[in-house]
Amino acid sequence: MFKEKNVTAIIVAAGRGTRMGSEIPKQFMNIAGKTILETTLYKFDRSNEVDEIILIVNKEDMEFVNTEIAVDYEKITIVKAGGATRTESVFEGIKALSRKCGIVLIHDGVRPFVSYNLITNCVEGAYNFGACIPVTDVVDTIKEVSEDGIVQNTLNRARLKSVQTPQSFDYELIRDCYIKAVTEDESFTDDASIVEFYGHKVKTIDGLPRNIKITTPLDLRIAEIFASIY
Repeated sequence: MFKEKNVTAIIVAAGRGTRMGSEIPKQFMNIAGKTILETTLYKFDRSNEVDEIILIVNKEDMEFVNTEIAVDYEKITIVKAGGATRTESVFEGIKALSRKCGIVLIHDGVRPFVSYNLITNCVEGAYNFGACIPVTDVVDTIKEVSEDGIVQNTLNRARLKSVQTPQSFDYELIRDCYIKAVTEDESFTDDASIVEFYGHKVKTIDGLPRNIKITTPLDLRIAEIFASIY
């Protein structure tokens, strides 16, 4: 709870991890003796601000997650099957939210190195601004390129940011925006994009360089190093 507002975290772990090139979904791969998903869940389960966790997984993984993972985390109240896309999966979590919820955190299940401080800062950002996302600086030069591989423009990286999760929102704001997005069949790459699309401002705060999303075999190797440090 944060200043009398209940906080729910929706952890999205319904992907199949095709870019990882493994038969095992990436969220169930091991780092430092625990699955990536378990390492992620631990931070939210132990956070002082988080009251409840809704876990979204692939339909085929429901039985395994319920019997082997969810039972070890006291704040998980619902394990639910996701949809065909990330947007649909998050919407399944939003539909499961209780009306007593005041602030919603939406986090990738394969970002296991989120910190307690970042969770708190995101919750506070949502409380103060309605919508808040963690970002980090872009260090590479970014170019806009045409379909035939010709550079069209070099973007000003000083105004560009790389976006992380957890993304945090006022409950009614994110619920209403998601209902519109799903009803109108709009496509988005993250949750904040939906809020932006419907005319709302999103506050940015400092993210964490170590808060990586584990997507490729290289990410997994980096995660193994991080796990020995943090």
